[in-house]
Amino acid sequence: MKKPGFTSSTFTGLSWTRRKFLTLGAGAIPLLTLSRKNQAEDFDYQGNPFRDRFQSFRRTFRVEPDREEAERIVRHIIRGREPRTNLIDLDVPDIAENGSAVPVVIQINCAMTEHDYPPLVHLLALENPFPEIAKYRFTPACGKAQVTARIRMRATAPLVVIAEMSDGSVGVMEKIVNVTLGACT
Repeated sequence: MKKPGFTSSTFTGLSWTRRKFLTLGAGAIPLLTLSRKNQAEDFDYQGNPFRDRFQSFRRTFRVEPDREEAERIVRHIIRGREPRTNLIDLDVPDIAENGSAVPVVIQINCAMTEHDYPPLVHLLALENPFPEIAKYRFTPACGKAQVTARIRMRATAPLVVIAEMSDGSVGVMEKIVNVTLGACT
């Protein structure tokens, strides 16, 4: 006959019941969460210092748009390269009635081969609190470099699309969108 609370598995002479094991395991969970740093501190910004300022305030405080910061982001992406012409087709309405859902269609005119495809396409609204709206990644296996999306725009502003090509060149397309009812407040 077995003694109550005794199991056949012992560890260093102590008897372990399922209840004791679960109690010790549950007690260790808060210690694990205390030792973990904030995930925003661990995020790798890949050498882009302008994003550090945004990350700490992104979900907590309202951030006013900074046009100089937005233009610095564009300059950082382009890095002084001469833009190619007729690379990007941007279909966006001239007047957006609602800034919460502005329809955008971006198409990159390229062959989608190993030597001619856009590995990265940036979409920016220069008057938004966080100008870089999206980044899209493509491979030659995609077959077509096209994106259809609905974006948020705070106010009337230039919408900028930058396509970084696999050969190191870059394409830039800019169009001003008039927003009657803004979002991103």
